[in-house]
Amino acid sequence: MTGSRELPDDAAADGGAGAAVPVRGVRHAGSAPAGIEGEASAGAAGAARTAAGLARACHPGPAVAVTTLVTVLVAVAGWGPAGAALTALAVLTGQLSVGWCNDAVDAARDAAAGRTSKPIVAGLVSARTVRVAAFAALAACVPLSLACGVVAGATHLVAVAAAWVYNLWLKGTAASWAPYAAGFGAVPVFVAAGTPRHDLPVSPPAWWAVLAAALLGCAAHLANVLPDIETDVATGVRGWPQRLGPARVRVLLPLPLLAASALLVVAPPGPAGPVRWLALAGVAACAAAGLLLARRVPVAPFAAAIGAAGIDVLLLAATPGVVTGG
Repeated sequence: MTGSRELPDDAAADGGAGAAVPVRGVRHAGSAPAGIEGEASAGAAGAARTAAGLARACHPGPAVAVTTLVTVLVAVAGWGPAGAALTALAVLTGQLSVGWCNDAVDAARDAAAGRTSKPIVAGLVSARTVRVAAFAALAACVPLSLACGVVAGATHLVAVAAAWVYNLWLKGTAASWAPYAAGFGAVPVFVAAGTPRHDLPVSPPAWWAVLAAALLGCAAHLANVLPDIETDVATGVRGWPQRLGPARVRVLLPLPLLAASALLVVAPPGPAGPVRWLALAGVAACAAAGLLLARRVPVAPFAAAIGAAGIDVLLLAATPGVVTGG
């Protein structure tokens, strides 16, 4: 999938100069040879190291956040416990595949930039192992998604495919925002298409819900990339946020968050009640906090974007006309 230079496989690393060597000699009755015990210990340590590397390489923060937000939305929309659990598995496997694909593709750039916090660069796991995990998660995502309903499953798979296209191609282009907008914008479509009985034809979601979700996707892209812009530029990545530069991204980031929330307040039919306005104030507070703390706390913009998205998801779930057009 990439032309990157791979680090040695974990299993090979475990068999290097520091590996245990069988010891010949007298042993106590009933005890295992010291060499076997050492090999077992080394094997267990290698497996634990690989597991830790995979856990870090999957981008656990975004994976857990997206899975939780979508699962909450479908649960409130009436899918029931079984539907919510199935959604969680489908979304999680999709997110795992995307995160692992991203780290495998970026392995060479991360090594060139000296990003030792990356598990592949740190030697916790090989690029080949991460690639295999990405394809395995993608293979599991397909049946789990389709089990949510044919239309819902196809919608989710299109969103996952868009994320893979971002990793493999669009990440370094001015259109890097498009996969994020498509992936987030697909969420209301997924919810509408996967109503409990999967009845056909499927009623489309409200247009303003799709647009608001797409705007949240653009905000998530800006927030996710912001801490790494300077390093990305140094390694040749020239996506939309990198072209804008960190200063402009910090100023721009609150705008799609506020625009999405404003849509959810004013676009639904009927007067906007105090709950909607309170939600908008909460999003504004998150956006302001992310903007003010961005320089001192690199993860603050992303945390603020997730907080705002959480508020908007609850607002979506509580607003009539989201699951069906209105």
